[in-house]
Amino acid sequence: MKEPTPIKILIADDETLARKRIETFLEETSFPIILLQASNGKQTIDKILNDTPDLVFLDIKMTDMTGFDVLQQLPKESIPEIIFVTAFDTFAVQAFEVQALDFLLKPYKKARFLEALERGMLRVQQSQEHSFSEKVEELMKYISGNKPELGDTPAGYLDKIVLKSNKKYIFVATENVQYIKASGYYAEIFTHKGEKHLYRISMTELSQKLDPTSFSRVNRSAIVNRNFVKEVISEGLGDFSIVMTDQTAFPLSKTHKSTFLKQMGIRS
Repeated sequence: MKEPTPIKILIADDETLARKRIETFLEETSFPIILLQASNGKQTIDKILNDTPDLVFLDIKMTDMTGFDVLQQLPKESIPEIIFVTAFDTFAVQAFEVQALDFLLKPYKKARFLEALERGMLRVQQSQEHSFSEKVEELMKYISGNKPELGDTPAGYLDKIVLKSNKKYIFVATENVQYIKASGYYAEIFTHKGEKHLYRISMTELSQKLDPTSFSRVNRSAIVNRNFVKEVISEGLGDFSIVMTDQTAFPLSKTHKSTFLKQMGIRS
C-alpha cells in the first residue's frame, strides 16, 4: 500500500508557547506531517515562498507585521491554505467567518483545533487552490475596504457585529443596536429588544467601525444609535442629556456636544 504523502504545515506565530501548543496538537494526530515554523511576518513570507507549505496556521498580530500584511505581500498563486489564529480581533473574525476561511480564537481547545485542522487538510487533499484563491482575493478586497457584501456597508462600516458565546457565534445587526456602554475592556451592546451582549473591544475602535449616519459617541462611556433617541433635554448652563426609547439617559459631554446636536438638527 502506498504511503500517504506528508503535508507541509507552517506554524507562524511570534509567541513560542503558541507555536509549541500547535506543534503538540499536531504531534498527537495520525496525519503524516512535515512541520515548519516562523516567528515573524518576514520569516513567514520566506517560508511560504521557499518551502511551499500546504497549510499555514497564521497569527494575526506578529511583531513586525500582521497576517493581513503577509497575505498582501504574497503572489496570489503562492498563497497556501490558511487557518487564521487570533487572540482578540473580533472584527477580523467576522471577515473570516463570512469568507468561510477557518480561524482559531485564542484560547482554543484541542477539539476546536482538530476541527480546523481536519477542514484544512481536506481542502489540501481536494486541491481546491482555485476556489481558495478567489476567496483570498475577496478577503483582500474586504481588508482594503472595497468589499460591499461581506457584512459591511458600502462605506466599510459594520452592518452586523459578530459575538462569540461559548461555541456559538451570534450576529447582531447594527440597525437593531440602541446604544453601547463601556464596561472595562468590554463594550455592552443593548438592542432595541432589550437584549444585552458583551463585545471585547474598545469604545474608540468600535465607534470607528459604526456608521456615523446613525451612531454618535455622546460621552467617553457611551455610543447611541440616533434612530432610538427619544428626547434631548437641555439641563441649563449649556448641558444636555439624551433619553433613549427605553428611558435610559446619558449625559452629553462637552467634547461631543457640538457634533451630536448638529447631527440631531438642534442649534445649541
